[in-house]
Amino acid sequence: MGPLRRRAVLAGGAGLVASAVAAPLVSAPGESAAYDRPGPMYEAVERQPAETLAVGEAHIRVVFADGAPGLDRARTIRWIRGAAAALTRYFGRFPVANYALLVIATDGNRVGHATTFGFRGSATRITVGRETDEGFARDWVLVHEMLHAALPDLPRRALWLQEGNATWIEPVARVQAGQLPAAEMWRQALLGMARGQPAANDSGMDGTKAWNRLYWGGATFWLLAEIAIHQASNGRAALRDAMRAINRASGGNTADWSPERMMAAGDPATGTASLLPLYRRFADEPYERIYSRCSAALEFSSTSRARSASTSARRWPRCGGRLRVPAPEAHSGRCACRWPGRSHRASRGASSAL
Repeated sequence: MGPLRRRAVLAGGAGLVASAVAAPLVSAPGESAAYDRPGPMYEAVERQPAETLAVGEAHIRVVFADGAPGLDRARTIRWIRGAAAALTRYFGRFPVANYALLVIATDGNRVGHATTFGFRGSATRITVGRETDEGFARDWVLVHEMLHAALPDLPRRALWLQEGNATWIEPVARVQAGQLPAAEMWRQALLGMARGQPAANDSGMDGTKAWNRLYWGGATFWLLAEIAIHQASNGRAALRDAMRAINRASGGNTADWSPERMMAAGDPATGTASLLPLYRRFADEPYERIYSRCSAALEFSSTSRARSASTSARRWPRCGGRLRVPAPEAHSGRCACRWPGRSHRASRGASSAL
């Protein structure tokens, strides 16, 4: 954030499957804090012994901080490769040519705090509990952080675009890679996005510091962008096409872009003019409280137990048709509603409608 282009996600803080995160990790004094600042973190990934993973033509330099005593390296490498596979599936290739990952061993049984930097090359520091096993399969944090590395850095006023983008695309990428059930993705989206809607006195998204708006309000923007592109292209294009174009033009988070440049780079790839007008609408004024105006149910058609009374009763945005998330499981979110109209203020308290 700021001149360091520092982005962090606290354990349990973001991602559409945040509820899977368990009890807090416990670190020995100085164990993780030694690498909190970017200088020591970069020195570690540059100077300590590393294992290089080839992902297509890209390379991931994995450094186990100070040897990461007690951490199962083979299991950790499989987890890293799984996260890289989800990014590769979504972007068509691993989106960063050279990416560094500092893995810090801590006490506990899950993946913990992570921070991604871009000012001296794309690099992430992440804490991992020594007893982590099933926690690797449930983890969303590493995919979230890799997504930050894939796209250009934006000014602080547009942090909501960055965090919202990673919050929305992380589970989509995992669904497409067969790592997360589509039903769980939609369940968490419905629960989370309701918390990201503006309160009565909120202004536009640009410059917001409210946590729920940064992550879940931002995620709502990218979902609506997904729907807008689908509609404008008659189903021929998707948000993924725009993200691939932005990644290839920028090279990732080592580049400094404005949000306007980011949207302008994405729209031609979809053959639509969807992103830039939607960004301006979100940036300047509170967006429509889409949940409170929709009566349609989200319906799942899947080979798994995707449909339940509690899920199908959730209200969903007026998307005007069928929105598909390509995945091993056949899935559709169907609603017979109109595209949300002009933004307006709504009363405080309705954001917890779900």
